[in-house]
Amino acid sequence: MTRQRMVSNGMGKIMIACEFEYRHRHVIIVLVYALAYACYNLDHRNILYAVVPSHLDIRQKDLLVRFLYVAAALLAAAGAALLTWVAAYRPHSPHSHCAAFSVAGPFRHVRSPHYLACFFLLMALGTFQSRLGFPVMLLAEIILLLRLVGREEVQLEQEYGESFRIYRRRVPHLLPSLRPRAERGGELPHWGIALWNNTFQWGCVVTLLAFAFTLSDPVGYAFAAAVIAFTLLQRLACLFWFPPT
Repeated sequence: MTRQRMVSNGMGKIMIACEFEYRHRHVIIVLVYALAYACYNLDHRNILYAVVPSHLDIRQKDLLVRFLYVAAALLAAAGAALLTWVAAYRPHSPHSHCAAFSVAGPFRHVRSPHYLACFFLLMALGTFQSRLGFPVMLLAEIILLLRLVGREEVQLEQEYGESFRIYRRRVPHLLPSLRPRAERGGELPHWGIALWNNTFQWGCVVTLLAFAFTLSDPVGYAFAAAVIAFTLLQRLACLFWFPPT
């Protein structure tokens, strides 16, 4: 094996998440965001207020920041819509450490639409970070998402073999194709379940819009707390009244 091949294999292993990371990926994504948000203890200036021109007066700055938060809400809506589309077509996997394979819906355009959508949401919610927290969050989340993508690709190849390799050759990895690259299957979308499972993501969009119109920290925290509380109640309802089969 050549030195270049060895280096390539080593880098490949680095970019594959371990089983613990994949099993607890949602918790780790949230923890990374929370740790980055803690950077406000070191840097008290918000990333959006830091990027607006300093020569503007406070009213002009607030107006521009409102516009940027609306843009962030639209980016979050794109991520939430893509995740809802993914959930409508992706078969449910009963095990958190196993990847599900689908060639329908958004998976005809890109192999990892769920992680692309997650990146959109994280970028949008990153507008709540400080100047220090935003790059910390961005770098850490990108590395984490790439490792999770690598883990899924390995799992799917091991489980589905040649059928996944054919799919991988046809469909781009993370940059979507405007036209579908895989043949249409017979799968039917489950939009009701998809919307129900992505209420948290749509709640993030509402939170961004609420903050864009008010620029009030208490309002932002109140909406965020309401979204988290509703999500927890939703998960408890699913656990006790709709146990998995």
